[in-house]
Amino acid sequence: MPLSVREKNKSTRYQHIISAAERLFLELGLDSVQMQDIANEAEIGIATVFRYFPKKDKLIVAVAIKNLERILPAFEQIASAPKTAYARLEDVLTYLLEDPDESNSSKFREAFVSYASFKKESLPDIEDYIEIQKKINNSLISIIEDGKTDGSIRTDLRIKETLITIINTFGSFVNNVVLKAPISFLEEDIDPLIQQRVLKEILLSYIRPL
Repeated sequence: MPLSVREKNKSTRYQHIISAAERLFLELGLDSVQMQDIANEAEIGIATVFRYFPKKDKLIVAVAIKNLERILPAFEQIASAPKTAYARLEDVLTYLLEDPDESNSSKFREAFVSYASFKKESLPDIEDYIEIQKKINNSLISIIEDGKTDGSIRTDLRIKETLITIINTFGSFVNNVVLKAPISFLEEDIDPLIQQRVLKEILLSYIRPL
């Protein structure tokens, strides 16, 4: 059933608040941003923000869910492409490294994981966030299954464990480099992008058939 005008306006306002919060969280950090700041950024009353998000943590999780929902279609498209398992895994790593929107997404995900890890109680709606994570992992199943049979990946490996470890390792490294980007590197340090590309090649070389 199509949404009514009232429901559409409510959904639009909900997404508008999330977008405003995401911009501020990326600029100032999750702890520093207050609900009034978000109301000001969204150009709405503070009461309206609290009507949609009674607690700041609920809004933080909503932003985190939107963040994952943004990358899910890309993973599903890559995983379903008519390519070898090796080529699709390479595309996943390339997406994490080169997608123009992924830098900010990675920065927020790393900040969110750090924020959540210090909470004594579970964040509100965290189950919905975990569900999106599961969908992303499930989108990789076809790569894992094809990797067992198409000959593009070493057959002596534990395919599922290896591919998931590679994706998680590379994603974490990319996130870490993004967070360190504002810090001044010593002159002799290697450019972060070069480090990312080197790690990508190391991980891919590990799974190539011997």
